[in-house]
Amino acid sequence: MMKRKEHRITVKIMAVLLAAAVMVPGFSVAAHATELLPEAAQPALPVADPVDVFLSQSAFIGNSVGEGLTMYNNAKKKVPLGNAVMLTRVSYSFYADSAGMTKYLPRLNGVPMRAAQAVKNSGVSYVFVCMGTNDLVGSSGVENAYAKYQQYLAGIMAENPFVTIFVESCTPTRPGSNVDNNKITQFNAYMQAYCDTIPNMYYVDIATPLTGADGYLEKSLSSDGSVHLTMGAYAIWANTVRAYITNFLLARMQSRMDDLENAVLMARQNGSKAMRTVDEKKMQARNERLVAEKKQRDAEEAAKKEALLNVPDEVTLMRTFAAVSGSDNTVRLVGCASYDFLADD
Repeated sequence: MMKRKEHRITVKIMAVLLAAAVMVPGFSVAAHATELLPEAAQPALPVADPVDVFLSQSAFIGNSVGEGLTMYNNAKKKVPLGNAVMLTRVSYSFYADSAGMTKYLPRLNGVPMRAAQAVKNSGVSYVFVCMGTNDLVGSSGVENAYAKYQQYLAGIMAENPFVTIFVESCTPTRPGSNVDNNKITQFNAYMQAYCDTIPNMYYVDIATPLTGADGYLEKSLSSDGSVHLTMGAYAIWANTVRAYITNFLLARMQSRMDDLENAVLMARQNGSKAMRTVDEKKMQARNERLVAEKKQRDAEEAAKKEALLNVPDEVTLMRTFAAVSGSDNTVRLVGCASYDFLADD
């Protein structure tokens, strides 16, 4: 028998798969419904991978390091990141975006545009951003790049208030690179702390899986001995993103399940409270009815007693009868003994 925890996990996964299938354009549950058939004859329902569905509603923003990710996804026939919108460009930076430097702006359908507008025009719901490397070149300060990143993300959110943003860490560098790896580490720490304070923004750590024991970019994952990555590095990057999305979906679904359970519990509590109120009203009405019936019975008993007290005795009755009838002193009643009364003087 399946343990309760395993059963809950299975239910979660099935719910995610079903939710994802419903989200696929043109997919219809009714269209794939079949009559009851033997299990062996049942056709398998097509089910979309929920991560791929998520990626189809996502965009990836980046510089030359991100451009390598775009090339990797295309080379793998869009299996790693599916049909995500790739908004990457060599030498793209915060400065290039703010200055509108067309040559270095990402392109959407071949048209160069700033990130905020590209995200808006793409119509995506999720945005993965890996930026900052070009803004940390040489003597550029971490704090300055951090401030520019905040302005950059604020601009995206202003144009796209309902988009969820995933800030990907900058990838590590090799010793001797024109982008100091220590600055990369400090910059990533700043951005992770920043994401913890902004609603609907999350930090995705892609740096750690690419980092060697010495704290630098793993030598075998560097294509130029400096900043850029190999296809193997991009495979790790894509797998890290897919794993993150899986956990994100499960966490969000768990949150919704918890909300539903709380709503059901609250409804039950409210229902029980309402039933107690009804029962209390019924009991109050019953008690009031019993009190009223008792009062009525007491009143009837009192009236009977009062009537008995006012009934005249036999002597008074006989005298009254004799006085009214004008008969002699002896009154005889049929079926009764004779009574002699003295007539009133």
